[in-house]
Amino acid sequence: CGAGTNNVPVERMTELGIPVFNTPGANANAVKELVLAGMLLGSRRIVDGVNHMKKLGEEGLQKERVEKDKAMFGGRELKNKTLAVIG
Repeated sequence: CGAGTNNVPVERMTELGIPVFNTPGANANAVKELVLAGMLLGSRRIVDGVNHMKKLGEEGLQKERVEKDKAMFGGRELKNKTLAVIG
């Protein structure tokens, strides 16, 4: 493990003409947004529902099963709940 260029052979990369940069925090906002999106997707089981519908579509069953099966992927509402990132 490590951060920045800890795990990169900087001298070798320089010899090969490959620039190596350490830009701490440069993608911090993107990471925060993706973590939040992942938390929302997971809490509402959106990806599971999409994958289920794709499978039903491949089997030609989506029209007859969509109403019955949608309850399987309702997830949990966030009202009065706490989502957190630990670590």
